[in-house]
Amino acid sequence: MCGIAGVHGWVDEGRLDEMLSCIRHRGPDEGGRHIDEKAGVMLGMRRLSIVDLAGGSQPIYNEDDTVAVVFNGEIYNRDSLRAELESVGHRFTTDSDTEVLVHGWEEWGQSLPERLNGMFAFAVYDETDESVFLARDRLGIKPLYVATVDDGFAFASELRQLLRAGVTREVDPRAVHNFFSVRYTPGSETLLSAVEKVDPGTSLLVTDEGVERRRYWELSPSPVRGSRGDIAGQVRDLLELSVERRLMADVPVGAFLSGGLDSSAIVGLASERYDGDLQTFSVGFQQAEADESEEARFVADHFGTDHHELTVDIDDMSVFSDLVAHYGEPLADAAALPTMLLSEYAAENVKCVLTGEGADELFAGYHRHRLLPKHRQYARHVPSPTFDAVGAVAEHAGPLRRPLRYAASLESDERAILESARRYADERPETYLSTGHDTASSGLIGKVETATARAGNDTLQRLTAYDISYWLPDDLLYKVDRASMAASLEARVPFLDHELVEYAYNVPTEYKLDGYKRALTDAVDDVVPARILDRDKHGFNVPVSEWFREDHEAIAGWLTETHVETAPYIDSDRVFDLRRAHRHGDADHGMTLWKVLTYVAWYHEFLVEE
Repeated sequence: MCGIAGVHGWVDEGRLDEMLSCIRHRGPDEGGRHIDEKAGVMLGMRRLSIVDLAGGSQPIYNEDDTVAVVFNGEIYNRDSLRAELESVGHRFTTDSDTEVLVHGWEEWGQSLPERLNGMFAFAVYDETDESVFLARDRLGIKPLYVATVDDGFAFASELRQLLRAGVTREVDPRAVHNFFSVRYTPGSETLLSAVEKVDPGTSLLVTDEGVERRRYWELSPSPVRGSRGDIAGQVRDLLELSVERRLMADVPVGAFLSGGLDSSAIVGLASERYDGDLQTFSVGFQQAEADESEEARFVADHFGTDHHELTVDIDDMSVFSDLVAHYGEPLADAAALPTMLLSEYAAENVKCVLTGEGADELFAGYHRHRLLPKHRQYARHVPSPTFDAVGAVAEHAGPLRRPLRYAASLESDERAILESARRYADERPETYLSTGHDTASSGLIGKVETATARAGNDTLQRLTAYDISYWLPDDLLYKVDRASMAASLEARVPFLDHELVEYAYNVPTEYKLDGYKRALTDAVDDVVPARILDRDKHGFNVPVSEWFREDHEAIAGWLTETHVETAPYIDSDRVFDLRRAHRHGDADHGMTLWKVLTYVAWYHEFLVEE
C-alpha cells in the first residue's frame, strides 16, 4: 500500500518531492523515485510496507532496467501470475507483488490489468518507447487522479499532489452542482476543472502522441442459473476465496467489526483462516441509541478474536479538521468522522484491516433496493401525464416535497434511480447555488444512463449498476481510503473481489429480495450467529441536524460570513436563511448545511490555505 505520483512531459525534481511529501501518511515507511530527464518522465512513490518488507522497495525494475513501476495496492493472485511469468523466462529478484507488474507489462502489455486480481493504481514507465501506462482497479478501491500541467501529463493518488505540481485551481460549477445533488463527486469529474479521476476499470497509455484511454472491465449481465442452494454455495466459495486472498500480508491483519451481517461474515471466515489471533476493532458511542458496541462484542466473543473497542462521544467533532485536511474533495458523508476515528485507533495495533464495504450494493441491502423495484411495478399502470403533474406539485408542497418528487420520478427507471441518488438533497441545489446549472444539464441523468445501459430491463440490476459505478467508488470507498490512509492503515475489501462482484451482480432479483440480503445470509448462515442474521440493518447515526441547531464550535469556525461568501458558487444569503430556519426549528436542513460545511471547509483548506 502506497501513494504514487509522476509526470510525463517534463522534469522538476523539486515539484516531485513536494508531490510525495504531502502523502507521507500514505507511505510512512520509505520513498523512491525514477527520473529520466531525456524523456521528461518522473515516477515517485511513498510506501506502507505490507508484503515483502525487506525486498519490496519501489520503483521496481525489470532485468535490464528498461521498465520501472510504482504501485499503490495489492495483487492477490501474485503467486499464480509469478509462476506463469517464470515459466516463460522472466526472472524475479523480490517476493513483492509489485514485481509481477513489471514482468507482466513485458509479457502482456496493455492487457496486464485484466490479469490482475486485487486493488491497485499503478504506473509503468517503458524506456523503449518512453511511454507511461496507468491503470486503476475494476471497482475503484484505490484512487488515481490525472491532469495536464505545463503541457505535461501528471498523475497522483491524491488531488493535493496535483496542486503541488502546479495544476490550475479553477472550480468546476457543474461538478459543484453534482456534489450538492448527491453529496459526492460522481464519475471522472472533480471539483477542479483541470483534474479528473481515472474511472474504475480503466487504463491510460501516455506517449508523446497523446493519451489513449481504454476501458478494460465493466459490469455485464450474464444470468446465474441453478437452485438457491447452488447459488448460495457459489457465493460462499467465492467469498471464502476472497477472504483468504486478503489475508496475504507480512504484518498483522485485523478487521473492522460493527456487529452487522457484513462485517460479522468477514470476521467469521477470516478467523477460521488467519494464522494467529485476529484483531477486531469497533467504535461505540456514549449515546445508547447510536451504540452498537454490544453487538460487536458479542460477535468478537463468538469468534474468539482479540477485540478492541473505542468509545467516543458522538458529539465530538475534534477529528473534523483532520477529515478536511485529508479529503482532497469534499465528502458530505458524516460517517467519515467515526471511520477516521476507528482507523486511527486500529492503526495503533495493526497495519492492515478487512472491511465490509460492498455487500449492500451486491446483495440489495438498502431499503431503496427493496422499494424501488416494487414501486416501479405499480407505476407502470399509471398514465404518463400523471408523473409530470405530481412533479409540478412537488416543488410547492413543503414537507411533502421529497415524497412527491420520488413519486414523480417513478415514470422511468432512470428518473427513479437519479432521485434515489439525490436522496440526501433536502433542498434543490439550484436554490442555494449560483452555478446556473440544473440536474439535467449537470449530466447526472447521463451518468445514470451510462451505468444502466448494459443492465437490461431489470430495475434492481439497473439500480445496482449505478451504485457500483458511482456511489461505491466515489462515496464509500473514497471515504474508507482517505480515513484509513490518513492513519497509515491499509483497508482491504473482501466483498469487492471482482469475481464475486460479477457473480453476485447476476444473482436473480427475486432471490436477492426474498428476505434481507437473502443470497448472502444463506451463504453464511452456518458461520454468522442467528442473533446477527436476524438483526435489522443499522448504520452510523451521526447527529448532523443537532450539531447545526446547537451551532457546534467546529461548524461555527468554518461557516463564517467571510468563508461562505468567498466560496465560489454559493448563494450565501440563501444558505444563511436555511441556517436560521434550521436553528429555529422551522425545518430540517441538516444535510444541506452539512454539504455546505464540507464544501466551504474544503475550498478554504485546499484552494486558499494551500
